[in-house]
Amino acid sequence: MKNLKLLKIVKFVLIILLFFLTSINEKTVEAENHNDLDISKIDEYINNELERQNIPGASITIVKGDKVQYVKGYGISGPNEKEMTPQTPVVLGSVSKSFTALAIMQLVDQGMIQLDNPVQQYIPWFRLADEEASKEITIRHLLNHTSGISEYDGQRVISEGDQSLKELVESLKGLRLEKRVGESYQYSNLNYAILGLVIEEVTKTPYTEYISRNIFKPLQMENSYADPKEDKNNTIATGYQTIFGFKIPTEQLNHEANVPHGYLISSAEDMANYMIAILNKGQFKGENILSKQRMDEMHQPSSFIENHTYYAMGWEVENDVITHNGWTENTYTRVLLDEEYGITLLINSFDYFNSNRYDQMVTNIYNFVKHNKPLKSGEENPFMIYIIFDLIIVVAITFVTFSVYRIFKQQKRRAKPLRMIINVVSLIVFNFLLPLLILYYVIKVVPLSTVTLFVPGIGHALFIISLFLIIIGVINIGNLVRNRVKADESSKEK
Repeated sequence: MKNLKLLKIVKFVLIILLFFLTSINEKTVEAENHNDLDISKIDEYINNELERQNIPGASITIVKGDKVQYVKGYGISGPNEKEMTPQTPVVLGSVSKSFTALAIMQLVDQGMIQLDNPVQQYIPWFRLADEEASKEITIRHLLNHTSGISEYDGQRVISEGDQSLKELVESLKGLRLEKRVGESYQYSNLNYAILGLVIEEVTKTPYTEYISRNIFKPLQMENSYADPKEDKNNTIATGYQTIFGFKIPTEQLNHEANVPHGYLISSAEDMANYMIAILNKGQFKGENILSKQRMDEMHQPSSFIENHTYYAMGWEVENDVITHNGWTENTYTRVLLDEEYGITLLINSFDYFNSNRYDQMVTNIYNFVKHNKPLKSGEENPFMIYIIFDLIIVVAITFVTFSVYRIFKQQKRRAKPLRMIINVVSLIVFNFLLPLLILYYVIKVVPLSTVTLFVPGIGHALFIISLFLIIIGVINIGNLVRNRVKADESSKEK
């Protein structure tokens, strides 16, 4: 009888314990031992930054060695007001490049790829405009962004992802290199798109399937996807774009061909496993996803960027820190690791004019965790830049409207010489010089499609207003010439 009562008590305790464990809010998962890590200060800092920068949602994970020290979600994952949790997947942006580099190094480990072999050994039909240069580009050149393919062309391709990887690479036959192969660093998304196709050609497996099978699965990244269609339960966070300073939820374009360089998907919880594997030289819970030799080789500084920063293979390296951030049209991520700690921040919005503040959040948290530096939110208004741009656009629209009004307004008297000079100077500056500079920037320096995708609203407005100003300028020149001809004819008649 006593044994029976004891058994009932044990069952009761187990039921209570099970209930307690399953009722823990999934939004926060903390390690048992934080080693004096003051979580409350991190919470306060992130919450302050989300409010200050009007960020809808974010998630963060901190690991040390092979342990997760902290992982938590903040805010909402979309307009349905669902909480952002450690399990909420977010599109990674260029952090995806580190996964593509890892996949390449796995194939190097297996002897299926040699880093210094030309791309044409794996894609025999690979061609750019310069056929000789096409033969020179190696796998290492692509990994280190020294292929000669320009940053401009890499930005342009973001809006051309509605095709297969093979179709994208085939379309590069007319692409001209900006610099000689191997000459210098030029960050270009196209390098990693080509690497994605190399993986497909060598393994005879779709890139998305390879990543899922050989990286996500062994690392137990259960909320990570190489294809958004795999998310059967619609858990992927909705991204927000910043339009005239307001956060607006938007859908992404089809980015099938852009996945290897910018559109893999993962969660904070899964990224903890990824960082643990990196910190432990390819080892994760008995799984070996890459040899120590290849992992170290991946992170060796190679291409000089600026100051003390180099590009390695899918990572930026500065001293003993490796990092990479990622932008899409409506998400932001950053991963930072040293020899001891790893930090990942995922945000379901993007703000081009404040992306440096997103970067700074990770840097500040790292300095707090590593060096116990105080966490302080900035005091400046992050949206002052939007206030300025919005005012400029309002003034520009007013100027365009007034200019159109003047075109149709009948001139009752001839302008004086000084007035004429002022009009001509104004015409040159405001109807040609400034708008042509803007158009040059958004067409020649950065592709128009990239400007309108990453700076929507303001990018569209500046382009359209510039076109209107030039058209008005041409009409005004025509009117000036016509009036001058009429004036000369009148004086001849007299």
